[in-house]
Amino acid sequence: MRRLIILHIFIILFLMVNNANAELLNITLDGGSYSPFSKGCIGIDRDNSRSCLLSAINNGEYAIYDFEVRADIEQLGAYASIENPSGREIDVYIYNYGTRREIPLLSKPGLANRWIRWESVLVDKEWRSSSPEFLTSRSGGRELDLVGPHNIVRLMFYADPGMPPKNEMFVIKSVTLAYETAVNFPNNSASTDKKVWIENGKILAYGIGRPPQNAVNQAQARAMAIRAATVDAQRNLLSYLKGVPIPPAGNGRITVAGSLPGARTENTEYFDDGSVRVTLAISTKRVIARSP
Repeated sequence: MRRLIILHIFIILFLMVNNANAELLNITLDGGSYSPFSKGCIGIDRDNSRSCLLSAINNGEYAIYDFEVRADIEQLGAYASIENPSGREIDVYIYNYGTRREIPLLSKPGLANRWIRWESVLVDKEWRSSSPEFLTSRSGGRELDLVGPHNIVRLMFYADPGMPPKNEMFVIKSVTLAYETAVNFPNNSASTDKKVWIENGKILAYGIGRPPQNAVNQAQARAMAIRAATVDAQRNLLSYLKGVPIPPAGNGRITVAGSLPGARTENTEYFDDGSVRVTLAISTKRVIARSP
């Protein structure tokens, strides 16, 4: 029985979340693993792990965490387990090695203007980045570059007593950096008969369709052959993007779930035996999300 591709599962390819060629990685540090450049941190034992007691009474205090990431990092998010007995907001900053500087209104006294504020949040046990949820690690022109020497990403939690000063106290139990690596497109040799290839910033894939023997007329036969060729091309393109090996012609079908937002028909060819070859194309910019 012919296997048909399932198209109803929505996959946002340009975010790479479900792309088998990108990797989602997590690095978790316990709260007590703060950088020596932190200010006002006190290491305490809590729940069989080392935590950071961050307290600010008259001056701002902060905990810095350094994460060593892979060089091909594309975007990153973060989350943390933080107790907040004082019920106050905490500011989250990330260090920028690029040319952009923080605007004075968002900067804190004593902080270098390379610290860019990510968000200010009222923590209730668990914090997860949301404004935005993910940051692009690098931007064009090096305005934004969140990865420093030795592939270090630096995250800061800043406790600010404000004016007039009010006591702030946080217990940082753990901090996690979640990041995604670049998409590595499979080599063209993954498709043994060149069903998929990259050309001029586009990923192209073709499929073959043949007219059914029970077609009532030539018009129906051609329409059904075009449909079969389109489905075959979609299957090949999805397989390539998700890293599934594409079998040689005549060696059976494969089933791949997904959708192809932004894909369009590049070419349609007709042959004397009634078969049709449809070529689909999708821009590589739809697959790799990059900030301008």
